[in-house]
Amino acid sequence: MNKINTLEYSKETGQIVLNEYNEGFLESSNNITDAVMTLALEKLYDDYNLDIRDEVVITKIKSLNKITKFEVKK
Repeated sequence: MNKINTLEYSKETGQIVLNEYNEGFLESSNNITDAVMTLALEKLYDDYNLDIRDEVVITKIKSLNKITKFEVKK
């Protein structure tokens, strides 16, 4: 068996999806958007040593082919 897992983001649906393919055929697809966003925000707050009521400004600086750069201000 040739199983492959992919993590995909769709700009059309705004969802982050974990897919599992078996022999090239989609076997399962799970929307993990809420879990990923919650974990990313928790990490951001931890990385910048922020408290519950602290605010963060995130600015998208530019997008280069496959790399998107963001600036985070406390």
